[in-house]
Amino acid sequence: MKKIILILFFIQITISLFANYPEIKELHKSDSVYSQLQYEINEYYKRFQSGKQSIPLSIYTYKYKENDTIFSISSRLNLTYDSIVSLNGIENPDAIDTGDILLIPNSPGVYINNAPTGKLEELLFMRQIAGYNIKIKKSNYMLPYTYLSGSHFNSNERAFFLKTLFRKPLDTTHKTSGYGYRMHPITGKRHFHTGIDYRSSIGTSVHASMNGVISDTGMLGNYGLYIIIKHDGGYETVYSHLNKVNVKINDRVLSGQIIAESGNTGISTGPHLHFEIRKNGIPLDPKDFFAGDI
Repeated sequence: MKKIILILFFIQITISLFANYPEIKELHKSDSVYSQLQYEINEYYKRFQSGKQSIPLSIYTYKYKENDTIFSISSRLNLTYDSIVSLNGIENPDAIDTGDILLIPNSPGVYINNAPTGKLEELLFMRQIAGYNIKIKKSNYMLPYTYLSGSHFNSNERAFFLKTLFRKPLDTTHKTSGYGYRMHPITGKRHFHTGIDYRSSIGTSVHASMNGVISDTGMLGNYGLYIIIKHDGGYETVYSHLNKVNVKINDRVLSGQIIAESGNTGISTGPHLHFEIRKNGIPLDPKDFFAGDI
């Protein structure tokens, strides 16, 4: 009985969080709420194209179903996926599960959370572009957003969402150690590993993971011979235990460009590449930026 009460309580809370927004049950014209939203979206486009004042913003909800994707939903709604993704703070196409509640706007554009909590929201917040100041109800709180009418993700934002912002630094990758706490292979003590180790024979080509500028290179203790590339948005990538460096400080490099050869320099148990992604100097888990296996 207690379990049933708890389940009912959870359902009641879930409903109450979105009680002020009409719910679309089916993405089909037989659903009157869906039809109303379609009318409003079409009206937005008509007014936008004719330069008239936009329609008032309104929000709907939709429960994500088993065979849905963000792209299929946006197609059925005639709404850009940028609009749905930015409003809901969805990090990537796989970061949503069956039963999740989506907020659906009647006005296309980019919705910037002014109190960002996720990596994509932080990336959007860096725009610092003037727009419409609005409030969106989420989790029983009214959150401040900036609405950019008719806007779209820029190339970096789109690449982040699609997990193509960074490419893997080797053509073929075999991970030997991941990001996070582990037992140090030499000291035997528990420590935090700030990147990914890839097995690679000495002389294997190492590629720049993203367009950027070489900000540092040289020899450094545990890292051995290393390269740091500075990217847009406060990002950096680190490549270490190298055998040879093909670039110098201040060189501009393109994603995929060969910048070095892997090696076994520094403190190492064997030939491999240590790779890091940092944001404002803080190491992040590279798996959050790569599609598929890392």
